[in-house]
Amino acid sequence: MNIFYKRILNLTVGHSFFKDGVDRFVRLYPSSATEKLLKNGKMLFKRLPNGVTVLYQTLDDELTPFVELSKDQHFVFAVKTENKAGLLNITDLDESTSRKFGTGNIMYFTNNPANASHNKNNPELLSQEILDSLRGKLFTYQFKITGNPASVKIKVTDADGNPVSIGKDADGNALPAVISLKISSSGVFESQVDLREYQSGRYQITILNSDETTTLKTEEIYVDDQLEKENILGIIDLVYNSITGNLYGETEEYKLNFNNSFSYWKYYIINKSRNINFLTDSLLIDDNGSLNGSPYEINDFERVFAGILLTAKTTGVSGNDITLEYSDGGDYPAVNLSGQTLANGTASVKASGFVTIINNEITGYTIRIGGVDFAEGTDFSKGTTSADTAESLISAVNGNGSVQVTASLLEYDLLVNDLKALVFSSQQMIPFYEIPKLKLELRKVSDNQTIVANLPNPSHSGIKKYFAGRTESEVYVFI
Repeated sequence: MNIFYKRILNLTVGHSFFKDGVDRFVRLYPSSATEKLLKNGKMLFKRLPNGVTVLYQTLDDELTPFVELSKDQHFVFAVKTENKAGLLNITDLDESTSRKFGTGNIMYFTNNPANASHNKNNPELLSQEILDSLRGKLFTYQFKITGNPASVKIKVTDADGNPVSIGKDADGNALPAVISLKISSSGVFESQVDLREYQSGRYQITILNSDETTTLKTEEIYVDDQLEKENILGIIDLVYNSITGNLYGETEEYKLNFNNSFSYWKYYIINKSRNINFLTDSLLIDDNGSLNGSPYEINDFERVFAGILLTAKTTGVSGNDITLEYSDGGDYPAVNLSGQTLANGTASVKASGFVTIINNEITGYTIRIGGVDFAEGTDFSKGTTSADTAESLISAVNGNGSVQVTASLLEYDLLVNDLKALVFSSQQMIPFYEIPKLKLELRKVSDNQTIVANLPNPSHSGIKKYFAGRTESEVYVFI
């Protein structure tokens, strides 16, 4: 007896980090509900070199299902990776600039049945969304609300927006769709949520004010007892419905595509050999690469830090009492201070300290030196570069007779392991890509000498920092 199968769907996984566009990080696994669906429907789940496929057993005509199920179905797959940190580093999973993928979140990928594609060269791209959390069907939900209202209302709805009961009372009756919660003495609201009588899937938790006129908080969750126990990156939910009737039609072609992430590349050039004199030998980074069809562009690099040495005008231990303070400037600091007071003053030594400009985009901040305020925009001005701003601040400090210090520009930006270092950053974001970016040259300006012909790229498994509103990848280069 011959057994025939026909494909229901093909799902490929791509990643723009790789030159060939084929992902090498993730593997897909059917959820327990999908495994049951496959078994009941005489279906097979098979892995492909670049994804997975699902097939159903047919009669001898190689078309009619051997077991025909309802055409309203969900094929749910867990997205897993053995190198989650590496994948997160090179992949852009953010939904928007205000909705970033973070700890506790999971990715949710799904199709639109109305946009079904049967063309393997033009598959339907799965949409992606960040869900707040993955939960088991029975969990305790704790949260805080700004302003600490005495009571709030909680409501849970399913993926279609229908309210569901979150438990039963002592008599076994379903609780109302909306229930009231009172704040605890510690300012926390808490409620048990019991969805064990409902199917796995997406749900929304909504917190309302006591009058149910204002939404105070919403949280998008996915509920599945099995998946909640596993360390997964995301969930793929392929939806079939009777309206489109695609389940046993032509093979559906889907693609899950991961986009590579971008960051600003920041280089710390550290003078370990001391063969370079930062005072007399100006350095720069030049991008001498070529545009050859790769995702790289020609990027500009600039010095982004500027160090200022503050020195007490008099010697003595009293020099340590000269305070340093920073205020205003918004969410991100413009400068870094070496401490709260100048240090190392003795009977014959003048105490000193440092101000390092680390973010030249900030305006409207104030630096207080020994009780004297220097306000950006009033006493000194932000220049085009950090060095310009430093010179303006130095002029203001040295021109103010009441301040107890003098200021001068350092030939280096900061110390790394007590070694002098310069800091350069790309002015454009650069993608993470399988093939390294070449011909980033570190050169001396005075004699046009190339010190490093190919600066290293940031590690694909390294750490990205979110600093001053920018995503940065750091590279330390010892010369």
